Amino acid sequence: MNQILPTLNVPLAVIAILINFVFAILVLVRTSRTLVHIAFFFICISVIVWNLGELIRYFTGKQMWSNLSLIGSAMIPTLMFHFVITQIRPEQKSSVWIVPAYTFSFFLALSSILAFYYQGIQPFVHGAMWDVCYFIFFTPFYLGLIVMLMNAIKKAKSEDEKSRLCYMLLAGIIGVITVVTDHVQTLNVPVPPLGHLGSVFYSSILAIGLFKHRTAYDILAQMRMKLEVLSEMAAGIAHEIRNPLSSIKGASNLLSKELKKFGDIKSQEYADLIAEEIERLNNILINFQYFTRPLKIDKGLVSVNEVIQKTVKLAESDTLNIKMKLELSPNLPMVEADALSMKQVFFNMIKNAADACNSEGELVIRTEYIAPWVKISFSDNGQGVLPELLDHIFEPFFTTKTTGMGVGLAISKRIIEAHNGRIEVKNILPKGTQFSIFLPV
Repeated sequence: MNQILPTLNVPLAVIAILINFVFAILVLVRTSRTLVHIAFFFICISVIVWNLGELIRYFTGKQMWSNLSLIGSAMIPTLMFHFVITQIRPEQKSSVWIVPAYTFSFFLALSSILAFYYQGIQPFVHGAMWDVCYFIFFTPFYLGLIVMLMNAIKKAKSEDEKSRLCYMLLAGIIGVITVVTDHVQTLNVPVPPLGHLGSVFYSSILAIGLFKHRTAYDILAQMRMKLEVLSEMAAGIAHEIRNPLSSIKGASNLLSKELKKFGDIKSQEYADLIAEEIERLNNILINFQYFTRPLKIDKGLVSVNEVIQKTVKLAESDTLNIKMKLELSPNLPMVEADALSMKQVFFNMIKNAADACNSEGELVIRTEYIAPWVKISFSDNGQGVLPELLDHIFEPFFTTKTTGMGVGLAISKRIIEAHNGRIEVKNILPKGTQFSIFLPV
């Protein structure tokens, strides 16, 4: 790519510049300019810069203009990656991959800019080493982009979502092929340069998907804005509740001290239970903001069996209308977990089972070690879940009950994933539902 290409297809390069210029203008005048639209806009600008630099170099015969083309080339992979991330992880404001991706891009782009002014950098920029760095830096991002898109397509909940993702996957595959064919030429690999043709195709495919599903992209942006507003509102409510909660906690501690003087063991147990529940409620207030903010997890060595036993005792005092049977493995290894968060998850499981069962409801809680996991299963004899609803049961605000907000299972799933575990649900025969939690040892 860094050598003058006598086989440069001038018409294709011109078409690539013109068509990406049109796409960039359409983004400015026909979209709501959300993050995904901005990412696509800069993809178009980078493609224009790359093709323009190649054209100028071709007609002037001056190697220095390849620096301009490399600036655009360095930015395209990261912008494509960012474009995909905004779609498959719309609930996250950023990704741990985005910062290093832009860092690598800026490094290569900056070296190309400096090569205009410092001859000492030109051997690196115009030689094979620039392309080697390009491949080393961006291969993980290219592969990650393709893998994430394929996984997202498998998990797509609608044909519309699958269609949007398929456009991105096709554009990503074409982008990878064209980048490889252009950059390996410097390494003396005999392949035809497809970059100019590819820059017409992958930007056009992205544009078709973007404008065809413009309404869906706008809805995603609106959902993101609403989640941000909801997060701020939840933070405000949590702050207001936490103040009187602190007073209650202080009063319960004083009450506990007074009860110790009288030696009333039963009352002391209730006072301790109040203190524990105040702490759990405070933890719930923090975790309620999980939709747009990371959970606060304080891990330590925890006995899952002990946490379950304490949670069951709490559930019994909460007069939940369900019989509970414990089948706890005596040789269960300790796990790295946040005991309060796990208690919240287990209580949610018990409460859901109680809601799903009638007066003869029964819940079997079983623990076992299946290397490398500790498995905790909650099996009830309720009516089960409709098969078509199983895929949605962990979604925020989704509920089949007449009361409740539908956040319990969503929060539980997020807590388990924060522990690098997973949670599964299935219907069991002859009737009932089983939730299975897997925690790494």
